[in-house]
Amino acid sequence: MMLTLDKILSDDQLKKALQTQEEYRQVSVPSRLGEVLVESHAVPATVVSKTLHRQRDMQIRSNTIGQLLLELGYVTKKQLDETMEAHFDVLAPLGEILVDRSICTQEQIKKAIDLQTMRRIAAIRRPLSSSFDPMNVMELLSEECIDDIIHFRDGCSCDKCRANVLAIALNGLAPRYISDMEILVDQLARYREEFGSLVQERLHKAVEQVKMYPKLSCRITERREAGGILGNTMVRISNHHVHLSDHHVKQLFGIENTLTKWKDLLQPSQYAAKETVTLHGHKGSIDRVRVLGPARTESQVEISGTDQFKLGVYAPVRESGQLDDTPGIEIEGPGGRISLDRGVIRAWRHIHMTPEDSARFTVQNRERVNVRLQGDRSTVLEDVLIRITGRSALEMHIDTDEANAAGVAQESEGEMLARA
Repeated sequence: MMLTLDKILSDDQLKKALQTQEEYRQVSVPSRLGEVLVESHAVPATVVSKTLHRQRDMQIRSNTIGQLLLELGYVTKKQLDETMEAHFDVLAPLGEILVDRSICTQEQIKKAIDLQTMRRIAAIRRPLSSSFDPMNVMELLSEECIDDIIHFRDGCSCDKCRANVLAIALNGLAPRYISDMEILVDQLARYREEFGSLVQERLHKAVEQVKMYPKLSCRITERREAGGILGNTMVRISNHHVHLSDHHVKQLFGIENTLTKWKDLLQPSQYAAKETVTLHGHKGSIDRVRVLGPARTESQVEISGTDQFKLGVYAPVRESGQLDDTPGIEIEGPGGRISLDRGVIRAWRHIHMTPEDSARFTVQNRERVNVRLQGDRSTVLEDVLIRITGRSALEMHIDTDEANAAGVAQESEGEMLARA
């Protein structure tokens, strides 16, 4: 026992505690050894609780797929050792290598993963179900249905993604703790009826959130290859906004003023400023248009197709910064009003990525791809521009008209498709 190895508990104290535990069992009063030790004042409750959690962590770390396959008799020690060498060389999943080498079947790998999951849950539950740590009912209810929901929403069920889904869902659920396990067993059905729908709702949202930020190790390569899918990207809706030069910032907001950061954007060093302006066109105006920072060398206004009809300004579809032969507009701020000779565009749909991303997706800078938007009206956008820079986050930008056509949310997921 870990307490004796740590010299916290003597052999005599352990022997006496085991005898007491047996006596309790004989009169139908089962007790955990740690509870007996605390009751007899041999060890403080805090020490028992820490030891139980340390024991749990050791069990989880030793609960490997390779060890389970060995225990189940699906591999020999020699086969496992040889496959582990290849596993570290190519960094491919162990189960995938074993199947490729015809050592194991997919069914055998799945059995080992299922057993690993059950043992992990059991290891976690064991210390939590003692009298030293109360149990969160919301976690129990989440564990009951998480796998079905991940499968239903076509999410990744690997350990990492599953843990992320569970963590996100639980962060959005107020905990309900129970310390009396007998009460929990008797009333679990009531808790399920009362909180079950809420738990499932949070899990559905958590699966979609994890899918929005997929990791390379969690991508489903078979699905990607079969459907011509290069990879997934997060999609954000870019509402109308303005980029201003330093000179125009001073004209619109005062000579001493600079842009004031309101919140950071996903793209490094980019931010939404607190400052807003009013756009004035031939037909109408649009108020409270957000200014994005930092300041640029030339001012630029990005609007949607719907905005151009409201303003009476025809804006061509252009890549950001390509302002030749574009119309101008009047911009009004609290400190003044300016008139641009050019600079109004509808932004070409595009994807920001790093050179590492481009290598992963096998695309080049300024290449065009198609993207399937995952909205309630699935839509494929063609000729999406790839923009590769050393400092960028993987993110696709579309305008509000494109988002409305596909029925996508402010943040969603898109599948990059190879063009025919």
